[in-house]
Amino acid sequence: MLENILRKVIPYKIKMKLKYLISISKKKKLEKYKHIKKIIYCLVPSHGNLGDQAIVYATRKFLNDNFKEYKVLEFERDEIYTYGKSIKYILNNDDIILLHGGGNMGNLYIQEEKPRRFIIDKFRNNKIISMTQTITFTDDSKGKKEKRKTSKIYNKNNNLILLAREDKSYKTMKKLFVNCKIIKVPDIVFYLEDLFKINNNRKYIMTCLRKDKESYFREKTEELLKELKNNYSNIVESDTTINKSINKNIREKELFKIWDDFRNAKIIITDRLHGMIFATITKTPCIVLRSLDYKVIESYKWVENLNYIRFVKQININNIKLLIEELGNLKDIDKTNFREEYFMKLKDTLVRKIYG
Repeated sequence: MLENILRKVIPYKIKMKLKYLISISKKKKLEKYKHIKKIIYCLVPSHGNLGDQAIVYATRKFLNDNFKEYKVLEFERDEIYTYGKSIKYILNNDDIILLHGGGNMGNLYIQEEKPRRFIIDKFRNNKIISMTQTITFTDDSKGKKEKRKTSKIYNKNNNLILLAREDKSYKTMKKLFVNCKIIKVPDIVFYLEDLFKINNNRKYIMTCLRKDKESYFREKTEELLKELKNNYSNIVESDTTINKSINKNIREKELFKIWDDFRNAKIIITDRLHGMIFATITKTPCIVLRSLDYKVIESYKWVENLNYIRFVKQININNIKLLIEELGNLKDIDKTNFREEYFMKLKDTLVRKIYG
């Protein structure tokens, strides 16, 4: 009961500081890793956003394929406070700290940015790689304040490598983080491009539409859904977010479940970035709508030349019906080449920067 009371009374920031102060108590749990080469993979999500979980899956595959000599240790977001000093104890000069990628660098999701800053500030003696990220600061006093904080902390770390997943984030990072190494590369989930073969027995039209603060066409997407149901009998509603916690034991099962849903669809209609990316890797024709921020529009540039991924600026049911017919009649699906074109180059660049 006392613990529950303290949990409610003590502010989150103070609780995390207290956890970090006593985190050396976890030393025995980690000391077996002290004398091996390792990657400390931090900020791993436990929530039900399958886009984020796919980033974990793809990141681990990228590491397993290209950095085989390293042992990968996963730590969830707040575990950096719980294990921080014990992690410092086991770190060697050639170890790497890897930060989870996504779309949460900035102040839109400040609860994700704060522990990222904490790691970048506290672990300056080791190479830190922040995986493919979108960066967004709001254009108000709060956003400007958080931007200054982030810029100050990141620029103090000369061992920091940042991966930007589209042009706009790359330009913003280059402007803000003058002391950091910045690389532009697609979202790491594109690395899974050869995971699936084309399914020739597709069954339905599937929507994968946001219902949160990042929805740009909220009312129009609801109207669109009604129109689709009026015109087609085989509409399936889905989403890349599910209402359950996910850990490493069930991550793969949940991901392959939704990827199977994508593979079985004739057409995907989505305003989610990872809806578009899941369609790309499963070779499923897709109509892409914009979201509130720029990450979908900017990331579409990586796939704009593929014949089965089409972006629409405005929702117009007649135009969408024409696209459904056009994409449904595709005879061949374009091949992708993300690994050779981008990720093998990324591996080579990281190796040079890590060992250089």
